[in-house]
Amino acid sequence: MSDASCLKLSLLFAGLMALSLGCAPPSAGAEDAEIGTSEAALGEAGTLTFGADFQVKVSGTLERGKKVRVAYDANRLTACRGDFNGKPGWSITGFWKVGGGDVHSFEAGGFSPSSGTDQPVLALDQSGDLQIWFQNSSRWGCSAYDSDFGKNYHFAVQPSANEPGWMGNVRSVTSRQTCNGPCESDMRDVQGDVLFDTWTRQRAAIKAIYFEAWKQGVTDFDNADLWRQLDVQVHSRVGSSGPFTTAYVGFDRRTGNNARYAVDLGALDPIDGRVAITKASDCPAFPITAPADNGGQYVEATVELYFTVNGAELRPAPGASYRVRYQNYKSSYALCVK
Repeated sequence: MSDASCLKLSLLFAGLMALSLGCAPPSAGAEDAEIGTSEAALGEAGTLTFGADFQVKVSGTLERGKKVRVAYDANRLTACRGDFNGKPGWSITGFWKVGGGDVHSFEAGGFSPSSGTDQPVLALDQSGDLQIWFQNSSRWGCSAYDSDFGKNYHFAVQPSANEPGWMGNVRSVTSRQTCNGPCESDMRDVQGDVLFDTWTRQRAAIKAIYFEAWKQGVTDFDNADLWRQLDVQVHSRVGSSGPFTTAYVGFDRRTGNNARYAVDLGALDPIDGRVAITKASDCPAFPITAPADNGGQYVEATVELYFTVNGAELRPAPGASYRVRYQNYKSSYALCVK
């Protein structure tokens, strides 16, 4: 929510938000004990309670891979109220995201699209900063926010117990020479796009992206059970939209106390050119372009990818992906250029 929107909407509920909102530690009363029992039964990490007294309480520990229940008192937002056909003409929607991930929503009060059957339980699929905010809107155009005065409410989601302690050192190699694997002098930090051109396709002996992970007591010795203890995957897609395809990543070697993994870029090549396209109807669904900066002789398709180790994500930035630009001769794909 923008600062401008917060300023505009604050006039609607200035009196409502006059109290200072903050986080209070969970109490040890009977009510909290009952909540804790419910959480254990549902396999949840805890409960976030947004009370009518404008206090925010956290019970339990928020942890990636678990769930958190949101208990929101609709009396926190009363600026946009009114009935329509005997039912509330207003609704409160909660919004949330972790880190730089996507924004999700849930029902928090008033008119409910699911008639009250959709429970506000959030699946914490990554660790990091959990942000939550609420919007009350009505069929008559009224809108008000409960967002800690535009700052949103923040909660720390802890890593799960099986997450690696560190991931990184993402480097690419496209080279003819080998040194019982890639030569250290050929390894380049991945900053921006990785180029997979026709020379790489035809001449390179090694064309891969490497990354490392460390987990105490798992990667710091020659561990025969490493493959059982670390689930390492690459998630890729051609273009910038649509679902990602998942594949397992092979272990390369130990480097110090880290485990190094290798992704063969040739295996992800979407325009290998082995079959020339002779009918437009046979063109792939993903976009193929012919950038002017390569002289018009080549076409390109971009693959986006990121990695996970035991579910923890390795990306260049929250919500972002690594990118590999694949080039090939235009003659095979001339009918598909967009």
